[in-house]
Amino acid sequence: MYSLLIRGGLIVDGTGRPPYPGDVAVENGIIVAIDAEISDLAVQTIDATGLIISPGFIDIHSHADASIFRNPLSESKVLQGVTTEIVGNCGIGLFPVDTKRVDMLIQYLLLHETSLPPEGITWCDFNQYTDIIESNGLGVNFAPLVAHGTLRIAAMGMEARQPEPIELAAMKAMLDSALEQGAWGLSSGLIYPPGSFAASSELTCLAGVVARYGSIFAAHIRNEGNNLLEAIREIIAIGQASNARVQISHLKAIGKANWGRGKTALELLAEARRQGVDVAADMYPYEASSTSLTAIVPQWAMEGGSDALLRRLAERDDREEISTGISREMSLRGGPASIMITAVGMPGGKAFSGKTIADLAMEWRCGAEDAVIKLLIMAEAVVSAVFFSLFPEEVSVIAVDKAVAVGSDGFGMNALRDGSVATHPRSYGTFPKFLAKYVRTDKLLNWEEAVYKMTGLPAARLGFKRRGILKSGNFADITVFDPLRVNDKAGYIECHNYSEGIEWVFVNGQAVVKSGRITGNMPGKVLRRQS
Repeated sequence: MYSLLIRGGLIVDGTGRPPYPGDVAVENGIIVAIDAEISDLAVQTIDATGLIISPGFIDIHSHADASIFRNPLSESKVLQGVTTEIVGNCGIGLFPVDTKRVDMLIQYLLLHETSLPPEGITWCDFNQYTDIIESNGLGVNFAPLVAHGTLRIAAMGMEARQPEPIELAAMKAMLDSALEQGAWGLSSGLIYPPGSFAASSELTCLAGVVARYGSIFAAHIRNEGNNLLEAIREIIAIGQASNARVQISHLKAIGKANWGRGKTALELLAEARRQGVDVAADMYPYEASSTSLTAIVPQWAMEGGSDALLRRLAERDDREEISTGISREMSLRGGPASIMITAVGMPGGKAFSGKTIADLAMEWRCGAEDAVIKLLIMAEAVVSAVFFSLFPEEVSVIAVDKAVAVGSDGFGMNALRDGSVATHPRSYGTFPKFLAKYVRTDKLLNWEEAVYKMTGLPAARLGFKRRGILKSGNFADITVFDPLRVNDKAGYIECHNYSEGIEWVFVNGQAVVKSGRITGNMPGKVLRRQS
């Protein structure tokens, strides 16, 4: 007798092969049989008539590093069908930690995270961090990367210079240790200080460590606007020189002047693959990006962290130069009316959610640049925003490319617990939106192509051996969804709405979603890369 039998569904197995009707049997968290009809009995039998049975979705680009402490069930993700989250992206992560620089790390994290662990940072390395997470319980599987920004802070703080040999050696040693302990690779955030202060030579050296483990280097590239193609070429060159597998994170072209360059970027990646570089990309299906408002501040002004930025804003000459840089970057991103505030880290900050920079400038009777500066000072730089600067047709071109996976770039959230703070809808809707838009509505992909981008492709990029494909002997991470109903419900204003059409989700054989509702089970595991 099986522990679980899913019967009568349309199997989309994650390989890209055409769907076929069949049953899936599970025993002790492992898929043990897949056949056209399985007649044996099971402890639990699910009728999947009219539904698609697929591998659980793998969020190749998640930022749930800290939100997992607040929301261990990852409600907003499992209700999208996600069973595994890859965290530590964009150079932003919670390990390694130098105990002498904890305050500096916390400042860095507060610019990017929705919250920090209530007990503070009480660990130093990969093992200590993941042991705490696992002991708290997990609704999803959790696979961390080593974050370059965090790594650099541990070795040399927020200094805008190249590392001394002893500092580079320290970074290599900490990276090597984390990979040995089970981390899945390295990420960079090359628009965010301190990662933005690193030269290509530093990144190539670190990517060489990653290559020795056969792991991945996931790069938030140095520029997604006017210098997009140059930034793509930099990462390709790093992959070529280091022999590391490289992944371009959330590929996009920011700013109307750059619309069309996304297609050229895809051509650059395809040519690099023909030349032997193992390079691919991921994306999210939205026309707006989201990050810290400090992303439009000149990078030199962030040397030393947010406290140093606030001191510079108090100096007239520095403030004027910063204002000029903000104006330039704001123009690239569509102007002040295209930048909407989501979260402000101060008492009463909710009042700013949903307002644009143009709204604030009008309300405060000042220029848009002054409004940005005033808000940053008021909130001690802890401000998040949504930037409406992407071209819908180009987002679609990137979405359908065969080498591009799907990643949310979002957090694991709880609509009740987190509902007072606005967020980008990608945390709630990425995967159902991708399926609804590109398969059912626009008909740019079929079901097997879309599911592959969420399962088999990210599994292959990370090097997962027994996840991402429905196959006998693989772990039973399974999503069952309604192809007629699957859809996102979260918008930019009403953002805390769970997706619909995800009927059942199993993590390691246990249901975390049953008939579209959270079960409360926490069968997730920290996934550790095996040497």
